[in-house]
Order: sequence, then structure tokens, then C-alpha cells
Amino acid sequence: MSNLATVLALFFSIGTVVALLVLVRDVVTRRAGSSPVLLIGLGTLFIGERVLGEGDLRLPISGAGLLLVLGAVGLRAYAMSNSDGARREGHRLGLIWTSISVASLLLYAMSLDPVVGALGFEEAGRDRWVGVFQSLFPIVALIGLIPSFLIDRLLALHPIVMPAGASRSAQLSGLGAALAISLMFPVNYLANQHDLDWDVAYFRTTRAGDSTRALVSTLTDPVEVLLFFPSGNDVGREVLPYFEELVASSDDRMSVRMVDQALEPQLAEELKIRENGHVVLRQGESQQKFKLNTDLDRAKRELRKLDGTVQKNLLKLTRGQRTVYFLAGHGEANWRETENTFRKINIYKRDLLEGTLSVKVKTFGVADGSTNAVPDDASVVVVAGPTEPLLAEEITALQRYFDGGGSLLVMIDPEGDPLTELLSHLGVKPGAAVLANAEAHAQIQGGPADRVFIATNKYGSHASVKELSRNSSVAHMVFSTAMSVQKQEGTANKITTLIRSRPNTWEDLNGNFQADPGEPKKTFELAAAITKPMDDAAEGAPEEARAIVVGDVGYLSDVLISRLKANAVFSLDGFKWLTHDEEIVGAIETEEDVKVQHTREEDWIWFLAAVVAVPSMVLLVGFLFIRMRQRRN
Repeated sequence: MSNLATVLALFFSIGTVVALLVLVRDVVTRRAGSSPVLLIGLGTLFIGERVLGEGDLRLPISGAGLLLVLGAVGLRAYAMSNSDGARREGHRLGLIWTSISVASLLLYAMSLDPVVGALGFEEAGRDRWVGVFQSLFPIVALIGLIPSFLIDRLLALHPIVMPAGASRSAQLSGLGAALAISLMFPVNYLANQHDLDWDVAYFRTTRAGDSTRALVSTLTDPVEVLLFFPSGNDVGREVLPYFEELVASSDDRMSVRMVDQALEPQLAEELKIRENGHVVLRQGESQQKFKLNTDLDRAKRELRKLDGTVQKNLLKLTRGQRTVYFLAGHGEANWRETENTFRKINIYKRDLLEGTLSVKVKTFGVADGSTNAVPDDASVVVVAGPTEPLLAEEITALQRYFDGGGSLLVMIDPEGDPLTELLSHLGVKPGAAVLANAEAHAQIQGGPADRVFIATNKYGSHASVKELSRNSSVAHMVFSTAMSVQKQEGTANKITTLIRSRPNTWEDLNGNFQADPGEPKKTFELAAAITKPMDDAAEGAPEEARAIVVGDVGYLSDVLISRLKANAVFSLDGFKWLTHDEEIVGAIETEEDVKVQHTREEDWIWFLAAVVAVPSMVLLVGFLFIRMRQRRN
């Protein structure tokens, strides 16, 4: 936690204790109501159960909240026993409503895992049971809390004699307000079930990205772009400036023109274009084409990611078909994974490799000859965190492939095969344990276990991380259960560090998510690029073998790569470097919305700012307003 978050947490804790002491004093000396104590207790319980969720702090925080809630009941009973007349009646009603809020905690307890597990529900029945009680308990808590507050407000306005029947009117008003607020729960459910969309979002066609302009600047043969749109079409007007920007970067090796399919039927027939909306990229006798909707409203989604679509088709047109082989048969991370979400890499395979880069993806194992040799058409071989040991013959085949100028992407799983022999041949070795960081990590589930989801924006000087290094202030990557990747002493290969952890990271040797003695905090290398010169390379063959070793496979998982642009950029640029296309590394422009992700430290700052800073400002403004009004009077 940062210094700011620590100060805010300390300020919040001290303020809460002082407020409780003042409230208890008022109940004892002035027979005031205890609803503020009840609210603080429920809020503390919420922090323990929902904000923390798990870990060492959950039990003491939740326990303190429960004691405060029960204390509110005791204070209310004390105030009632020492009051008389209408004030005693008010405290009696307040005690009833406070007890209703306490009863809501019993409903919450019915949704806890030990209770649900003891009832022996099937999965569907379990979900219904938990859903019902988790929906009921906040409504019941609210129904008890608001009438209590209104009754206490009435008691504060009439400290000596309270009008007869006033407390009953207050409780009815509070009950009506609570039921009105509770109506939001079913209304929200109905809105979710009967969702209607209105497109009022920001829209702009993407501009040509750095990597696409670099790809165009490396063209050896001219490329002609034909835009099949009718004259004056809005989509055509959006697309034309994008390609004009590419033409300006092409050194006269690209041209673009608008064509109406109805007015040039011979050209349309030659290119097999039957309607407007097609974009054709033509180089000699080869061509690639894709379709856009001619209605602007319907084409907005496609136009937001136009740069990626164009680069995909340009790569297929100018570079030919590339093939990547994933080693299989040893429990590797894959696109069909169903048990561990941090080992499912479907988006990487489908959207980035096959989609953006137009790469053909294949798997190969023992039945495909992995013990003999890597297939001749392999551009890259991926070893995606195997959990079971590779055969000795497979390791030899991979070593022979690398020594012959091949490209490898190797990822380590800390619970799987350490790949010691293969990594040693490449010139690196894995760390001793999973890395953890108490400050720089993503919040996944809440609690200390999230510390192994380390976040970093520390990048080296290398083509594969050029874009990330240039934008390091905003380009944060997240890894799941990563190990360090260290240079092997005595290796003749060139080892370049690509990514480093943030400071104060440690190897969690005993798996308790704490930095214990013997687990020093420092900076670790998370990924490395390896090159080996090919002195006797044939003409047109690669001049060096290349490999990237990453101490984690989860950074490619669907759950991370879909939310973190930096993870996607590294996966793309790393692959381009492995295929000797480093001149076209860089960001692919997109105007698609991306979900904002916060680290645990940032979540704490936002939470404490919301519950401390903003309410304090409101109270300060109210206090100043009252003081100014009193002075005027």
C-alpha cells in the first residue's frame, strides 16, 4: 500500500474511533439514539466481508463490525430504560427497527459457504439459494436502518419533551423511504433482463498505426488499394483519409482510388466484387479483400478497428502465410482449457495470431513427430508452460531447431516442468519460486493471494518492447504466478532483458504471500530475448536464431490479454521480432473501449478517497455554511 493510502487508512481509522466515542458518550449522557453506531458497524462488516473478502484481516474486521452492531442494540436498550414518556416510546420503536437490521445478518449468514455446503445443494440449487439470501439481506438491513435514523433525528430535535405520536410518524416515513430505495433492486434486475441499447458513444475511425505505416514503408512491390463505395457514401469518406495517410508513408509504393461497383462492372467482375463496401488490396496477381457495411451506423464497430484489419490483410498479401506450431501433449496452456482461466489462451491464438497477424496455428506432439524434428514450415515454435516433462528426444529436436536458426517462444509454469535442459541450452535458467509484490500487483480476488499477480512497467531496450518502453508511464503488464528468468553463466548466446519486475518483489519460497526472512526484496528479470549468430547461414536464411523466454504463461491468458493492452502489445511485438519483422513492431491503432483495470494499491486509494475524502469535504462545506448562517443571525 502506498504512503498516501496508508495515511488515508490511518485517518479513517482514527476518525471512526473518535466518532464512536462521541456517539457512545451522547447515548450515555443525553439518551441519544444509536443508529450511527449501527451504521458504522454495518459498514465495518461490509469492509471485512466484501472489500477484504479473505486474508488475515477479514476475521478481526468483521468481528469488530459485528460487535459494533450488537453494541448498537445494547446502547439502544440502555437509552430506552433510562427514558420515559414519548422519548421512551421512540427508543422502543428504534430498538425494534435496529433488531430488524441485526436480523438481516442472519439472512447473510445463510449465504455463507459453510452453511450452504452443509445443506448439500446441487450447483443450480446452490446458486438460487445464495442469490435469494444475498438479495434479501441488504433490503432487510435498509428497512431497519432508515426508520432508526429518522427516529433518532426526531429524538435529537426534542431532547426534553417529544410530541406524542411523532415517533410513529417518523418510522412510517422511514419505512416508506426504505421500501422506495429497495425498489431499485428489482428494477435493476428487470433492466438487466430487458436491456435496451442506445448508441451515444464516442466514435472515430482509427488512424494508421505506427506498425502499419512501417509495414507500408517496407513494401518492395507496389500495392493498389481499391475502395468500392458509391459516390458520397459516408463510410467511404471515413475510410479514404486512412489510406491516404498510408500512401503518404509508402514512398509511392501504394496508391488508392474510390470505385463504384455499379459504374465499373468489368473491374468488379475481374475482382469478384458483387456489391459496394469491399476494400481490395492488390499486389501483382495477388489480392486480399475485406467487407465493410455501407451504412455508417452499422459500420462504426468495424471502423474503430480498421487499422488492425488492414494490417492483417497487408501481412497476408506481402509476407505470405506464416505457421506457428504449439508443442502439445505435456499439459501446455491451450485455447481449449476449461479448468484454469489463467491457462486459456484462445484470444491470443484466435484474435492476435490468426486474426491480426494472419498466422496459421498448428499443434504438434509425439504423434506428429515432435521427437524427430520441428516441421520445415515452422516460423515459430511455442512451448506454452508444460506441466509434464518433455521427452529427451523432444528437447533435442527443439535444441537442433534453434541451433539451425529457428525461433522459439518458451514460457515457464512454476507448477510444471522447469524446462531446465532446454533453457540451459538457450542460455538462461528459471528462478526458485513464484514472485510476489505487496504493492505492485493487480486485484483479482482480494486478499494477500493477489500479490502473485505482479504488475510492472519496467521494460528493457529491445525491438520487442520498443512500443512498451516508449509508453511505459501507461503501459502496465500483469503476470500471474511468474518466475524470474536469469542469465546462465558462461553462455555464448546474447541475452537481453526485456521486462523487469517493480522494486520490492520477492521470491515466495514458502507460498504464504509474505516477505519472510530469507526472501529478500529486489528487482527480478521476467522475460529475456536470446540470439545466436548463424555464421554459415545460407542465402535468404535467417542470420541468427532467436528465442524469447518468459517466466509466466498467464500473461497470454484470455482474462489478462483482453483487459490489458500492454500484454497484447508485447505478445504481438514479441512474435514479430521472432519472425524477423522487427521493423514493423508498434501499436495497432483502435478506438474500441477498453475496461479500466486498477492495481490493489489504486483500488485502496479510490476506496478510501470515496469513503473519507469526499464525505469529509461535504461535511466541511456543510459546517462552514452553518457557521456563516449562525453569524448572520
